[in-house]
Amino acid sequence: MTRMPPADAELSPRRQQLVDAAIRVVARGGLRGLTHRAVDAEAGLPEGSASAYLRTRLALLTALVEHVSRTLQADLAATTAHLADDAQPADVNACVVNLLVRWTEQPELMVVRAELMLEAMRQPELMAAYRPWRDGLVALVEATIRAHGRDDPEGRARAVVAALEGVLTSSLLQPEAERPAYLRRTGSMVLASLAAYEPGG
Repeated sequence: MTRMPPADAELSPRRQQLVDAAIRVVARGGLRGLTHRAVDAEAGLPEGSASAYLRTRLALLTALVEHVSRTLQADLAATTAHLADDAQPADVNACVVNLLVRWTEQPELMVVRAELMLEAMRQPELMAAYRPWRDGLVALVEATIRAHGRDDPEGRARAVVAALEGVLTSSLLQPEAERPAYLRRTGSMVLASLAAYEPGG
C-alpha cells in the first residue's frame, strides 16, 4: 500500500492554526458561519489574520478541503499499511470497516467532510482537492472485489464507496457510544451485499 504524507505536512504553524479553527467553526455552525472574522475569533488571533493567509472565501474553503483530504488519506494509509498485497477479502473488508470507525472518532472532521462534499458540487474547483482520499478508498474496495472474481470491479467499488459515505454520515446521528457497533454491522452488510450484487438478479 502506497504511503501518504502526514496530514497537513505542508502547512505552516499559523496556517494550521487557522485551518483547525475553521474546522471548529464549520462543525459548529455550518459553512454559512465560515467567515474570516469567525476564524480569527475562534483561533484567538487579531482580526485580519485569516485574510492575510487565505485572502478569499474560496481560498479558505480550498484550505479546508485540502486539510480534510490529506487527513483522510493519511488515515487510509495508516489503516491499510499492514495489509499484504494478497490479503484475503475478509481482511480487506475488516480494514474498511475499521477505517469507518476510526473516522467517526473525529466527528468534527466528518461533519465538515459532509459540508464540503455538498459545497464541492457547487464549486467544481474544490472537487480536485476533495477527490484523492475517495479514490484511495475506491481502490481499496476494488481490490477485494477483484479477489472475489466479480465483473466490473471498479463500478462495484464506486457503488460500495457511495453507500459507505451514506453509512458514515448516518452514523453521526447515532449516540456516540453506539457508533462503532452501527458501523461494523451496517458497513459489513453494505460491503457484502454490493460486492455480490448481480444486476438484474
